[in-house]
Amino acid sequence: MSGFPSAPVGRRKFLQTGAAALAATAALPPVWARAQTVPAIPETTVRFGGFAVTNHCWTVLASQKDFLKDNGITMAGGVPRSLLETQVVPQLMNGELDITSYWFGLAIQQLDRVPNLHPILVYSYFQGSTIVGDPAKYKSVDEFIAEGMSWDDAAKAAVEQMRGKKFAITASPSTHPWNEFALSLGGMSMADTETIPVEDPKAVQLAISNGIDFAAPGGAVQIYQLQFQAGWKPIMSTRQMVKYMASGTGSPLNSLLNYDLIQTTTDYLENNRDTVYRFVGGMYRTLDYIFGPNQTQALTEYAPFINAQTGAQMDAESIKFIFEDLDPFFQWKDQSKVWEDESYALNYRNIYTYQIQQFVKAGTIPDEPYDLDRIFAAKGIWQEMAGMKDRTEAMLGKVSATDTVGPERQAMLDQAKVHLANFNFLDAERFAQAATA
Repeated sequence: MSGFPSAPVGRRKFLQTGAAALAATAALPPVWARAQTVPAIPETTVRFGGFAVTNHCWTVLASQKDFLKDNGITMAGGVPRSLLETQVVPQLMNGELDITSYWFGLAIQQLDRVPNLHPILVYSYFQGSTIVGDPAKYKSVDEFIAEGMSWDDAAKAAVEQMRGKKFAITASPSTHPWNEFALSLGGMSMADTETIPVEDPKAVQLAISNGIDFAAPGGAVQIYQLQFQAGWKPIMSTRQMVKYMASGTGSPLNSLLNYDLIQTTTDYLENNRDTVYRFVGGMYRTLDYIFGPNQTQALTEYAPFINAQTGAQMDAESIKFIFEDLDPFFQWKDQSKVWEDESYALNYRNIYTYQIQQFVKAGTIPDEPYDLDRIFAAKGIWQEMAGMKDRTEAMLGKVSATDTVGPERQAMLDQAKVHLANFNFLDAERFAQAATA
């Protein structure tokens, strides 16, 4: 060590060396100090249930694959509680369940009686309503059109075959409006047939044993079984109507479209909003799994549960047909069209503004204001989650690969990225905020 004191530095030299030091410091990547708070995800249990049909029970995968558990949620019982259509709303309203799946075609007819039910996720629409018949005895509307008939004449001819015949209809009322509409295309109603109300699996048995002439099951599983396993043909279906009839807002066909969705009550939504974000995020992740590159694996994993609920023998191929042809799904990427694109035929306003008007005119519901944005909490939830996603991506974008980040912050950044990829945008934002604070 030298015993000589350092030489004094003149002002010019100080400015030169100081400026160089500051420049060098500015050129260095930022150093993130140690994080102060590590976010925690609370643990909660959600009592969930819904229809025991194919396009509702897929939600079991959110539990079985731990997609909900990763968001701090346990599904009570580990699987959805399987219910009849008529059980869903009562069990939700009396507090037996927290969240359920539902078909909004039932709710729209009684909006004045269920003001506290709110969809929180819209995930599909049903275009599978079908009247099937014995192909050896009856012709489909497609066959009549192939013979040169117009749609109107073909529809009338197809429906006329049903007059006075045995017609198995689902015991619940959900498909009855569609049946009446289909028969009205031939100037008929269900009263012009010999209706036999049965549970959907029984309709399949009656068809196989020649105990009926026509059937209109409510479940996609039974439609698939009748069409592809029993060999019956679609005499009249929503898909045929969509193919040949004029559609769009205000058209008669518009009244046939309805969402499959997940819903909760006003009280639960107000008191458990963070849980709703996490639950919905888990469902978006499940949809991403079902319709992603591992679709066959996902549907194969799902098949045993739905088969146990319905008594069917569905495999990945048959479930794929239902999910893509009978019940087309809305994923995260489709939500902007549903809520914000008014040129989209399946936009919520295009479907339900018209239907509400029709039910008011018919006297089914009172003539009073119905605020679709209040009813469909799913719109606001999607918009809020999209905002969380955007803010998270912006915060993560502030941290470059050259930044010096301590292990605590890096762990939170990693967690934010995982939650972001898994559609849990609430916790993605929370971890990103903590990591970049």
